[in-house]
Amino acid sequence: MDIQKAKQRTIDGLQNITDFGDNITRIVITGGPCSGKTTGLSVLSSKLSDRGYKVIISPESATKLINAGIVPGKDELSGRQFQEEILLDTIEQENRILSAARRYRDKGRKVVILCDRGTMDGQAYVDQEEFEEMLDSFGHSPRTLCDERYHAVMHMRTAAIGAEAFYTLENNKARKETPEEARALDHRTYEAWQRHPHPRVIDNSTDFEGKVRRLFAEVCVVLGDPIPLEKERKYLVDTACAVSIQAKAHEVLIIQDYLVPSDPREEQRVRVRQSGDGASYYFTRKRYVAPGNRVEIERMITRDEYTQLLTRRDHHLETVIKRRVCFLWMERHFEVDFFEAPSNHKGLVLMEVEHSEDDPTIELPPFVPIVRDVTDEKGFSNAELAKNKALKV
Repeated sequence: MDIQKAKQRTIDGLQNITDFGDNITRIVITGGPCSGKTTGLSVLSSKLSDRGYKVIISPESATKLINAGIVPGKDELSGRQFQEEILLDTIEQENRILSAARRYRDKGRKVVILCDRGTMDGQAYVDQEEFEEMLDSFGHSPRTLCDERYHAVMHMRTAAIGAEAFYTLENNKARKETPEEARALDHRTYEAWQRHPHPRVIDNSTDFEGKVRRLFAEVCVVLGDPIPLEKERKYLVDTACAVSIQAKAHEVLIIQDYLVPSDPREEQRVRVRQSGDGASYYFTRKRYVAPGNRVEIERMITRDEYTQLLTRRDHHLETVIKRRVCFLWMERHFEVDFFEAPSNHKGLVLMEVEHSEDDPTIELPPFVPIVRDVTDEKGFSNAELAKNKALKV
């Protein structure tokens, strides 16, 4: 095969797959070795089918190639060359699956694509700079292959972290990692995906049945199903103390505006996420049902759609601008927001973390100086902050 022609096909295909307005949800199921992905995908397929979804699973390219006899380190195939083959296969396979999925959608079906790993997983196996050079050779970046390609990422923790007694590779003959190697790969895989707007960490804090149940719950939230609900905690951070993130982190700039809602029961907003390799645009509809509980539906939009939606901007509310730092700590994904606007809230710092009903206890990172839990204090919601009123802190 001419690899340059294959690369061009993936570039052409990516122009289509990044269209998030097609009403087909794409979710990555990833994680370390022996994390329960196979079982999780099976359960998701069954339960989502019961809810009326047409479920299509994109198989893991690495296992497929290894089982076919294409193995890194053999027959002069380097690690980078192997990852390049995986990426080519992943992109082409997902493009074909999306094309087929549109046929079901056009017949009125609700469609969800579950990807057994995705385009960013290869970063866990090669140097980050080398991986990004490889993406650049495809004419793309981590933004287009991560932020703008999938609606959400579910990271299932390896059993080697928190459930060591159950760590085994017997269900996947293509894997040979020791527990120590599995832990390292798990961390690097999370770091490869942590820049995504919606990464979820499914850890081993419960038994395996509970772990799979939490996975299903998180997927339901992404799909906008009203049950189960997303639960979120929010904390006020002491700005008198230095905030030094002692974990590998990803930083983005968020610019958020509120709209006059087309549905009076909802809060609607648009936002831009800017990072070093460009900007992505989002439209969000949110309905609160209780303090800390919400149903949220979000889709990626084009820059033109963003500009059009801004014509409905609520001029009673200010633009919210914040620098967000995302990191993993004690098996949870944390987000620390440093506010730059509105003017009355410049310098405000808030930290957010999501949790499930099965695992309500949250261990907070000691390097973030917390003042108090403000989850139930309405004044600290972004919509209230956009009113630019003085806060009592």
